Amino acid sequence: MSELEFISVDSTLETAPYQQVREQLLGAIASGRLAPGTRLPSVRALAGQVGLAVNTVAKVYKELEAQGAVVTRGRHGTIVQAGAEAGEQAVSDAAADLARVARIWSVDEERAVKYLRAAFSSLPD
Repeated sequence: MSELEFISVDSTLETAPYQQVREQLLGAIASGRLAPGTRLPSVRALAGQVGLAVNTVAKVYKELEAQGAVVTRGRHGTIVQAGAEAGEQAVSDAAADLARVARIWSVDEERAVKYLRAAFSSLPD
């Protein structure tokens, strides 16, 4: 039984398959379901499990690595590097960026928060 059997792709969604997998992995890391040190399946194994091309899953792993969520250690595989606190830090950093950009463009806090709420409401379920 694969530790990532909960990962799946819903072809009826508008969200790209690679993005669905990336979001599910990030969610599992943020919730603690995938703890730091957990070894992820090979790109080929996960691609076979979810029915995607190997290059698509490789793109997911590469993006997760760029975000600091995982680290790839050659023959040792891809390992979860971040925990829930990394997600909190990423959101905090993004909020600081939003506040800075809003101030540069003279967008007040109330309008910036409205944009943020609109962004949340536009996300797929």
